[in-house]
Formats: sequence, C-alpha cells, structure tokens
Amino acid sequence: MERRKFIVGLGALASGSAAAMGTGAFTAAELDGREANIGVVNDSNGLIGLQSGGSEYVTNTGGSGENELMIDLSSTGGGEGVNPNSTYQVGGLGQFDSSNIDLVPGDPTVDPPVGQVAIDTTTLISEEYAFKVMNQTDSPKDIEVTYNANDEPFPDGTRLFLVAYYPEGGDSSEQEEGLVVGSVANENAKSASIIFDDDQQYSASIGSGKEFFITILVDVGGAASGTDLGGTLTVRAGSHDDFTNADAGT
Repeated sequence: MERRKFIVGLGALASGSAAAMGTGAFTAAELDGREANIGVVNDSNGLIGLQSGGSEYVTNTGGSGENELMIDLSSTGGGEGVNPNSTYQVGGLGQFDSSNIDLVPGDPTVDPPVGQVAIDTTTLISEEYAFKVMNQTDSPKDIEVTYNANDEPFPDGTRLFLVAYYPEGGDSSEQEEGLVVGSVANENAKSASIIFDDDQQYSASIGSGKEFFITILVDVGGAASGTDLGGTLTVRAGSHDDFTNADAGT
C-alpha cells in the first residue's frame, strides 16, 4: 500500500517531498498530510496523480521542490485569506445535469445544495477546474476524497464544497459527486465524501488512464476574522478498510 500525506488549511504552505513510486500495479494508496492554504499538495506524476487547473490560485509550484500541487486562496497580491460574507468558486459546473445540480452532494440532499451556492454553473468543469485526480495505473481504482476540518464544527452558515465530475460515468448519477463541510452536512456520510466506487450506489470506479475534475466553493458566511477553515484532505485509492460506506446512511 502506498501512503502519502497532505494537509489543507488557511495557513501558509509547508514544504515537503512526496515518496517516489515505480510503475506497476498496486492494491491500495492513501494521500493525506501537508499544510497549505485551503489547499492540496502532491506531485502530478504519481500513480494516483493530482494536477492543477488553470486558476492563479491553483498551481504545480508548491513544496520544497516547487513541483507539487498547491491550492492557495490567499491573494497573490498580498492578501491573507478570504473575506467574510463572501463566496469563492474555483472551477466551473457547466457539465452538471441541470436537474441534478441541486442534488449534489449527498443523499439525502444538503440544504442549501451546491447549485444554490455556486456562482458559475455555465463554464465546463472539464475546461476550468481547481484540480483533477488521475488514475495513472493499469487497472480501474476505487477512489474516495474526504475532508476533516481543523476546527469543527464550521461556524453556522459557513461551508466548503468540493464537487467532482467524472466524464466516463455511465449516467449523471455516476458522473457527479461532491462533499460538503459545515453544519449543512448533518454528519451524513455521503455528503461528507466524494466516492467513485463500483460497490457504492450511484457511483463508478475510475478507469485506467481516466480522470475526474474537482471544483472548489467556499461560502464564508459571517465567519469572524481569524477563523480557521483549514483541515486535512485525504484521497484514498484501491482497497481500504476505512472507505466510507456512504450507502449505509441513505
């Protein structure tokens, strides 16, 4: 089993190097760990790769080697973080089924759903996204993305969405997944995880050489200055005993 770690936060990015892996089959992988500004760090050439999109807030120049994925919502012009009573979206949601977008994420659906929070539901997510997750192995893989906040619960009215789109899914239910952090999740396992897994209802494993795209939305609400919206983002792939059984809560 391969295990790599990265931490997501509103603090400064911490440097670090990822373990190198040779090519070939593997049974399971886990990526979590390092510190960043509401961000994710990792190499883009791993067996389970993480690759930035085109936003100035998401780059592949993080880490000590300046070759790791970094998501940083602080301003490149000298700002220190996101504003209160504001919403930030990195990536589009244009490929989502128009009748389905208010059902993402979760079953039962959280309130408000991502469709009511999103600023841009027109731009195609496959063309503009925060980052993508790539299965660069020789076989299909089950992949789960979860987020554990540093400070729980989030302030009332403050929420973080990560919304994923897998073009190879058989229908919109298999293509569209999402997670939400905040009181609206109501501890519902499906709402708190992105899961692509043939064993889960309304889901599908990620094929060899295939990828899925993730858009990030931060709905800050009235959170006070200095609030920590950071946490640990974990990407698990392959066979894991602690994969979330999302269907158990439906």
